[in-house]
Amino acid sequence: MSKRKRPEPKSSSSMGGINEDEKKLLTLIRSKEGMGATTFEMKVGTSIQPTLITRAIASLKRNHLIKEVPNMNNKGIKHFLGVEFEPCKELTGGDWYIDGALDVDKIEGLKEICVKILERHKNRVVTLDVICSYFEKVMDKDKLTKEQTKEILKNLVLDNVIMEVKSSGLSEFSSTRIGEVCYKLTGKKSGGGEARAGAFASVPCGVCPHVALCSPGGVISPTTCVYFQKWLDF
Repeated sequence: MSKRKRPEPKSSSSMGGINEDEKKLLTLIRSKEGMGATTFEMKVGTSIQPTLITRAIASLKRNHLIKEVPNMNNKGIKHFLGVEFEPCKELTGGDWYIDGALDVDKIEGLKEICVKILERHKNRVVTLDVICSYFEKVMDKDKLTKEQTKEILKNLVLDNVIMEVKSSGLSEFSSTRIGEVCYKLTGKKSGGGEARAGAFASVPCGVCPHVALCSPGGVISPTTCVYFQKWLDF
């Protein structure tokens, strides 16, 4: 949920007496919570004339009832949110973005840590839980969630630096459950595990953690994706 706690906005009667069109738009915008509403959605959802929608938006912004947020996946589209909501990941680009730009330094740093963890276990596979426990120890603040750690590992799979293998329960997998997903550096023997298709054996979109944000002309796009280009060149 993208809603954050803050004092409820003042009622319309104490905000300069907003008119009926503005009330309709405000109700629609608030119903969309962190995703907000576009002007097209306002037109379809309220049947208010476009010129009146433009005026109503300006009035609601002046009264500090709504705010304008760009869509990082499609910068040509503006979303309007109630001031009591934070924009959702679909608008901001997700956890790995700062001010609309991909935080490359942070991502590369986390990838390096993952590789070092795997290098310490050269003769063994490593589970997601083990890697998460390492991050718990080395990160004092901004700790990663399990899902974020998984995204970093998927990124390394796309880079063909590591591979995902499913435990067979034998040999190097003896300490893991049969079928559990484990990770190891590429170029090593699988030790009886069932290796999953690597980044260059199938379309990389299948394991990309940002596929939901990918669209032609967006911040993440097939035309600018280095992983997709590598797959095409393979």
